[in-house]
Amino acid sequence: MPPTKSCIDGLAPRGTAWYYATLHLGAQPRHDLLVLQAWWRAVRDIPFSVSEPDVAAAKLAWWEAQVRQSGASQPDHPLLRALLPALRAAAVPPEQLLQPLAQVRDTLQQSRWLDWQGVQAHLDNGPGQVARVACMLTGQTSAAALDYAGSLGTALALVGMVRDIGRDVRRGMILFPVDALAAHGVKARQLLAREDCGELRALLRQTAAKARDALLAAEARRPRDMGRAALPGIALTHMALALLREMEREDYALLGQRISLAPTRLLWASWRAKWMTPR
Repeated sequence: MPPTKSCIDGLAPRGTAWYYATLHLGAQPRHDLLVLQAWWRAVRDIPFSVSEPDVAAAKLAWWEAQVRQSGASQPDHPLLRALLPALRAAAVPPEQLLQPLAQVRDTLQQSRWLDWQGVQAHLDNGPGQVARVACMLTGQTSAAALDYAGSLGTALALVGMVRDIGRDVRRGMILFPVDALAAHGVKARQLLAREDCGELRALLRQTAAKARDALLAAEARRPRDMGRAALPGIALTHMALALLREMEREDYALLGQRISLAPTRLLWASWRAKWMTPR
């Protein structure tokens, strides 16, 4: 039985980027990608939704056990049960999900990174790997397609890092590397106290430019023979570039607000991606 509209709305409510990014896919591939994203949201929020580190670590260990047993038996969690047929149909070993779980564990154990190389590796292990799994679920398994997907996933996470700085510091986390903070004269205590300043705006502006360059570099890597499988990536790229422009218009005043795009703009990005993509 094909996934129902109510099922899809439950995985990605209207108004979310992934709802619109997958809008023009067939019902089954759309469902599969949205289940993967729902799983990723569930696990990546563990360090922030659980106040006790030992409890968070136990939850991550449970998820790892669930993933490991998925290869031989039915997992207990409904998201993994829903995802397992898609993984098997695409010949994707469930163990591909262990790398993002390890990244979440790193987030739980480490709240600072020394340089951009460390941040880049951290983002690649989480969002980058999830993007590669999503690529495989659409039947794209070439090295070029997976390289594109990983690069895009990391670039999108970099955009999110700029947008979500206010939320992250409220959670006590600073993803911006130590050397970048020092280069701009931004102190960690200022960030955690949510003190806005010109130096912080300069850091955010520079990071936004880095994110824009990463998005364009990922798009340049996209194989032109991916067909409709490229739709979500193209749409998400348009959305992220538009979001960067909005943050620039606000002069990167992001400690006290979280900027997002209106659903009409997300819908436009989805249709634009469809028009750009050959059948």
